[in-house]
Formats: sequence, C-alpha cells, structure tokens
Amino acid sequence: MGMQFSVHDLLGLLSPERSVAPKVLQQKLSLDDSAALAQLQLVLDALEKIGLIEKMQGRYRLVADEEIVGGRLRCSSKGFCFVIPEQPEAEEIFVVEGSLKNAWNGDRVLVRLLKKASRRRKPEGEVVLVTERAHTALVGRLAEADAGEDKPKILQVAPLDDRLGSVLELVDTESLDVAADLIVEVEITRYPLGRRPAKCRLLRVLGHANDPLVDLDLVASRYQLTLEFPRTVLDAAAQLAESAAPEGREDLQALEVWVLPGELPQMALSLVPAEGGWELGLHVSDVAALVEAGSALDAEAYRRGLAARLRDRSLGLWPDALLERCALLPDTSRSAWSVLVNLDTTGQVRAFRWMPSLVRARGRLESLGEPYAAVAAALAEQGTGPLLGAADPRIFIELLESLIGQHLAHLHLGAPFLGEPGPQGGEVVDWLRLARACGLEVPEADASVELTVRQYRAWLLEQPEGTNRALRELLLATLPVEQFAAAPQHHFGRDSMAVAPFGCPLEHYGDLLVQRLLQQVHTDGRDRKTPRSKVSVDLHSSNCHGLIDWPVLKPKVQKDWEEALPGLVSHLSARLQQVHQAQADLEGFERIGWLGTQAEPLRGLITGVQSYGFFVAVEEPFVEGLVHVSGLKDDWYTFQAREPALIGRRSRRRFQIGDTVTVKVKGIDYYRQQVDLTVVRDESEPPTEGTEAPLLAAPEA
Repeated sequence: MGMQFSVHDLLGLLSPERSVAPKVLQQKLSLDDSAALAQLQLVLDALEKIGLIEKMQGRYRLVADEEIVGGRLRCSSKGFCFVIPEQPEAEEIFVVEGSLKNAWNGDRVLVRLLKKASRRRKPEGEVVLVTERAHTALVGRLAEADAGEDKPKILQVAPLDDRLGSVLELVDTESLDVAADLIVEVEITRYPLGRRPAKCRLLRVLGHANDPLVDLDLVASRYQLTLEFPRTVLDAAAQLAESAAPEGREDLQALEVWVLPGELPQMALSLVPAEGGWELGLHVSDVAALVEAGSALDAEAYRRGLAARLRDRSLGLWPDALLERCALLPDTSRSAWSVLVNLDTTGQVRAFRWMPSLVRARGRLESLGEPYAAVAAALAEQGTGPLLGAADPRIFIELLESLIGQHLAHLHLGAPFLGEPGPQGGEVVDWLRLARACGLEVPEADASVELTVRQYRAWLLEQPEGTNRALRELLLATLPVEQFAAAPQHHFGRDSMAVAPFGCPLEHYGDLLVQRLLQQVHTDGRDRKTPRSKVSVDLHSSNCHGLIDWPVLKPKVQKDWEEALPGLVSHLSARLQQVHQAQADLEGFERIGWLGTQAEPLRGLITGVQSYGFFVAVEEPFVEGLVHVSGLKDDWYTFQAREPALIGRRSRRRFQIGDTVTVKVKGIDYYRQQVDLTVVRDESEPPTEGTEAPLLAAPEA
C-alpha cells in the first residue's frame, strides 16, 4: 500500500525558522490510522538521517541549505534532464549524467547544486531525493525477457513515453493471457530501487499500436490526465447540488442577462444604456459559494487544474452534478459574481464595480448580435482582445479578466495572475526569415528584434486569402504557453499588464482562487488605513485605485495566503503546460496518421535548413517532416549557413527557406511524431546533368 502523503507535502509543513511537533504534522496531513502514523515516523527518521531535517526535543524543522533546491524534473527523449525550480524566476538546473537517483520525468525532486551558473552554462546538480512521484500508472508495450534456462520468461513493459527510460517488470502474470507487442496500461507497484527494476500490475489491455484509442490513453497517462472522477468526489457533488443559494448578495435579477456562446454556460452579459455610453454587466458563475476549501471536491479540482477536451472526450474540472448547480441556466436564479462596467461610446472604460450577486439568465446567445456586437467592436478598437476578431465572444472574457487583474494589483494583493512572455529567440528569427522569403513585409530577422502584439494581429488576422497556412501555424507556435505568477505579469497576447483568471470558473481552478480572494475582500477587507481613520475607500470600485497604501486583508489571512500562493501558481502553470502539450500531441497523432495514408506526392514549404537536411511543412494538414541530406542522391550538397541553403556542388541546385518542393513520405515514427520525407522531382523540372551516375550522398549527421 502506498503512502497517504508525499514527502513534498511533509516538507511543505516544515521551515527552518520554527520546529513542529509530529502530532501537528499528523493533523495537517489528515493521518488517523496506525499504519499512516508509522509511515510518517519512518519518513521523518529517513529525512533526519540524510540531513534534510533535524530533531530537537521531539520536534522537527528544516535544515537551511542554500545548495538544496526543490523543483520538478523534466527530461527529453534524448536523456537530458533538468530540474525546473519551484520559484518561477529561478534558472533551471541541468542534472549531470548518472545523478538521477531513479527519478523519472515529471517527479518532484530535491537537487543539490554542484556547479553554479556561468555566462555559457546552466547550473548543474544531482538529485538528492524524490519528494513526489508524478506517475502512478503508465501506458507501455509488452515484451518478453529471457530469465534463463529452465525458468519462465519474464514479461516486461517498456513505456511508450520515451522520457521514462526505465523498463518495468510485470507481476502476477500466472493467470494472464497476453502476448508481446500489445499496448497495455499498468499500475506502478514499486518504483526503481537501486539496481532493482520497477514493478507493475496490469490494469487493462488497450490493443495494438496505431489504434486511436491507444493514443488517447497514452496521452492521458503521459500528462496525468484523469478521465473519470473518484466516487467520493461524485458523492460530494451530488450532495452540494441540493444546497440553497447563500444570502447577502446584490439582486440583479431584473437585468436582462444573456449567456455567452460556449460549451459551458458560465459567463453572461447584460447591457443598459447609460449617459454617454453603456453599463455593461459581466456575470460569472459563483463556484466558491459551493466548494469549500480543502474538501474532496476542492482537492480533486486543484489536482486537475483545468478542464480540457481530448478529441471527443471531455476532461471536466467539476462533476456534472456541480456543473448543473452552478451553470447559468435560463429562467433560473443563480449565485454569481458581477462586474458592472461604465463604458463610453468608443468602448473606453470609465469606471467599474464588482459584487457577489444573484442573476437570472433570459437565454443563451448563439452569436454576438446587436447591441453586443457594437460593444465588442468598440472594445476591439480600444485594444481589448488584440488577437481576437471583433465578433469573438471571448473579447468580453478578456475584458473581465483584465479589469479584475488591474483591481487586485491596485489592492496590492498577490493572486494567480496570468502572464505570457513576448516571443523571442531562434523560433522568431526563423519565422521572420521564412516570412520574408515568402514575400511578407516583416522586420529583418535579427536575434534582438522585439515583435509587438499589433504585428501578430496583422500577420494572423489581416492577411489576404491564399496566404500559406504553414506560415500561420509556425507563427502561432512562437507564442509561449501562458503561465501563472503570484504578481502581475505582462501578457503579450492580451497586451495587458495584469490579467487574473475569472471568466471561466467551471473550467479553470485559478478562477475559484480569485473568487475566494474577492470573498475575503468583500467580507473582511479593510477599507481604511486604521480603525480611527475617518476617510474610507470603496474596495469594490475602481474609484479606489491609487488610494490604497495599507494591507487590505487581515494580517493572518494575508500571511497564510502569501505562503500558499507560490505553490498554487507553480502547480497551475504545470497543469496548463501539460494540458497544452497533451492536446498538441493528440492533434499531432491525428495529422501524422493521415499523412501515413498518403501514397501520392505532396507539395510543401521549406521552413528550415540545417547542415543535415531541411524541414518541409505540408500545408493540409499541417505537418513538418525532415528531408535528410543523405536522401539527396543527385548531387553532393553543401550547407551555406548565411542564407541558409543546401546547394549542389555540381548542379548548383538550391534548397532554401521559402521554396516549395514536392515530397513523399519515406518513414514515420508514430509515437515520437517524427516524419522522414524524400524529394520527388517535378516532371516540369529539367533533369540534373549526370543523374545517370549520381554522386555519393553526404554522410549521416
């Protein structure tokens, strides 16, 4: 039986400043049986023995050591591993070869620094301890291992995720009727220990390779995405579904409220003419009123982080019973959070005010018709939703989240702010070089160039029909994935300095955290500097901006929140990245699966050139593959880095960025999503001299 807590959870309760009694640790970890208490004592003894904690008069505290850093392990398929520290601003640490200590990709670890960073090198370290395992189950391929003469063969499972390099031994195989090469899902019963391999137990047989259902299970396992809810969570949601709406809310049920288009009815609009403009109401479902912090529902939603869709499967954040209780359904009174925004006729925000409320939706908008379309167009002119079209309903979500983010920043409150760094680095330079070769008016391809969101809007939304789709796909790929931070961060894609998640509470756990924070401000917020001050501010209104220079929350509440926030934003950022990568992997499987069925030549755009070959993007569906230089047998090709181009020594034939070529599929590595292509000569193209006696191809890179 596994532990009921992780070492990471335990270390999070300890600090170098104060010692903690085992009974307090027991209570905070919710351990109430003798086996769990024995596990706790065993772990405490082990941590003390390796010097991470110390015991004084029966109490424990962390040993302060600046050379020990906690973080999450990230490994590449080539075997290179890095530790991403918990602190967002800290630099990632390269794990030297042979120093993983049986840690796997995705595990939380403690690493000891061996070499500090220099101008050209990242800091280096070795894994000291695995504090939390990322994988309890995985998908792999069955294989047989010979155990020796007169001994039964051993069944092994090789993970399909090649970042997990360890082969597992399958246990309890006597009654199993399975064959090698089947794809299976297994539960890990023992992790690697010294030279002893990991062991696992069969959960189910998924089928054979290239089965679409296998792809889905592989991706879900690789990124720890759970399709089903535990029974305890389903039962808790069913009980919540019968609770009554809390009191003490501003009644806005007289407003004509319409739910935005979308999969879940979680945000709605109202619009009332006001002097010189409009009063725009932005209303979202109140989940915080129903989900208690620390409950089974809350813990499961935190673990998931956000809802996602994988093909036709929905990975919800909340069970259906809670969704039905919170959804903004027609003609149904619902608890909500509302922001009433005063806009002028040009879409400029003059002021806004937020409050917990009661709303009653009239129905659901199928699309943005009048008068909301006019408001959306005015907001777009003011710069809201710069990468969205004026008729995109998400423009109202981006407005709401920008306003809430600004307000929290003016209240000097830390929160799970959303940020997106500006595109930079080699991918941007490569795209600019490609776009220029394709005839687009873009800046010079220089490593120091800083692109603006307005340029991205022009390239993504304002290009004429017929623009190569590969250019658009590659440009989107230069945008970094959003990430959470405890303080306001610039969000490139929204052109905003403070964005707080708030518009999708049925899909994002971060929205729930912000709702709870606003509830604290609403009930216990300090609206004046001292109790004796006669001058107060309205904490619910934008009119307080620039007037607050005191802590808004009570000292203990503020301290507890600030201590918990870094761990929360780190976890949410990791989940965002995992879901984004999972969706990209599944889309890649679908595209490559289609490409494997194509026997006819395909036209593609050369998107990059290296000494070992060039990359070609097939436009529909968008798939990139490599033409290796060893496959160019009509000449000896040399690499010109300045252009960049591959040029035939004799024929002077050139392959350079922006050229269109005809290719055929040579080979596909399905699970690594790597495509090998070969060039097909066009019939209209004159033959190269001497093709009857081709030169030797360049050697493999």
